[in-house]
Amino acid sequence: MAVQNKQTAKHRQAMIVVLFACNLLASLMQSLMNVALDYVSVEYHVSLSEANLLVLGYSIVAGIVIVLAALSLHRFGLRKVMLFGLIVSFVGSLLGVLAWDFPSLVAARLIQAVATGLYFPVVNEALLNLSPKNGAGRLLAINSGIIGIGLAVAPIVAGLIITYWGLRVLFAIPAVTAFVLFFIARRTIVDIMPRQKLPVDGLSVVLIAAGLSAFMIGLNEVTRNPLPMAALMIAGIAVCAWFIHRQGRLAHPLLDMRPLRNKTYALGETLIVLSYMSSIYLSLLIPLYLEGVAGFTPFIAGCLLAPATLCYAGLCFVSGRMLGKAGVWPLVPAGFGVCLVGFVALAVFTRLDLALAIVGCMALACAGIGTEYPAIKSVDLEVLDPELSASGSSIHSTLVQIAGSISSALFVGLMSGQVHHLMADGMAKAQAYSAGFSITVYLAVAFVVVAAILSVVYARHVVKLTRGK
Repeated sequence: MAVQNKQTAKHRQAMIVVLFACNLLASLMQSLMNVALDYVSVEYHVSLSEANLLVLGYSIVAGIVIVLAALSLHRFGLRKVMLFGLIVSFVGSLLGVLAWDFPSLVAARLIQAVATGLYFPVVNEALLNLSPKNGAGRLLAINSGIIGIGLAVAPIVAGLIITYWGLRVLFAIPAVTAFVLFFIARRTIVDIMPRQKLPVDGLSVVLIAAGLSAFMIGLNEVTRNPLPMAALMIAGIAVCAWFIHRQGRLAHPLLDMRPLRNKTYALGETLIVLSYMSSIYLSLLIPLYLEGVAGFTPFIAGCLLAPATLCYAGLCFVSGRMLGKAGVWPLVPAGFGVCLVGFVALAVFTRLDLALAIVGCMALACAGIGTEYPAIKSVDLEVLDPELSASGSSIHSTLVQIAGSISSALFVGLMSGQVHHLMADGMAKAQAYSAGFSITVYLAVAFVVVAAILSVVYARHVVKLTRGK
């Protein structure tokens, strides 16, 4: 019996490692294009907002799939979901290697996004089930740190390959990784939760797909075509509202919205949205500045981004320990405070066009995000009743993708519109990029100010709730 328990513990540890590896792959795929937008815009003769479809389309598809993730996990089991994700990762990456034009490149990204949409919520739920008692927060923090490492490595690798070999070669890395992981996962991943044959509401799938797509595409292009795109955004919001209303009336909703009735969870997820929007701003707009204004190659830009992203990953690991020792106060407000200082300094140094100082400001802001983000995520998922944890994880991951889509569409779309108008009036590319970036950074600061204020309310609420228990 002792040997069997030892083997079971070893197998559980092996599963956790493979789950981490799959999430690392998902993170790498999601962030492959972060330093490539300027290159794609020039290489394929498209605008920045059109090039942004490689990021925006990815987030939209991932967001739609995330809504299906909890149901897929219960219906098909962990093993089938994880193996299917690796197959999809390989197929999408292989199409990227063979891509012959911009539409085929977008198609490759959309296929890759299916794996990310499955993995982020499913791995969270699996870790909650595999973690020892009172150890979920530590595992989730490690998971956030591993995703952060993927975000740090991807710009360097992507920048190096894009600069010297082009986009096609870049897709070979996730293709090979997915191929190898598939055979490892076959021997390692097993189902850890009972399956349930739950019905799929087809109309809900159509509603969430149509609503998210309409809103995000409209937001991405609203600065170029204001009236029709604003109408598309309104239509998207209306369809998403219909989707939410319908979930409350279904016996087996596609996405169970009950976790949002929990005040702690709802407050925390609002902060998650604002935090992730700040993170996406840094990972997309800073490379555009470094390449478009400072004139760095994608490789150099990726290298400059890496220390900042490693600050995020490192603080994610530390945050898990700090949360266990001291709780959310003052951890979460302090994180947002550091992030705010970084963004305000970024706004100042942008006016001076000091590229290295801007990278330093990004590192400071990323350190703040790494401090607060995993702490909020851990509290939000642990505060829910066990039967709602899968839905809570799916809602969390859906909101993250929506936040990423909004941030990408809003900030890149705004900058793209400014660059388009300024260059049409005869301004040089570097000056146009600088002017466009300056406008976006003030809006980003406003979002972080709101988040910093709300973080104090959230932390005090969690402390009061903890004392009440």
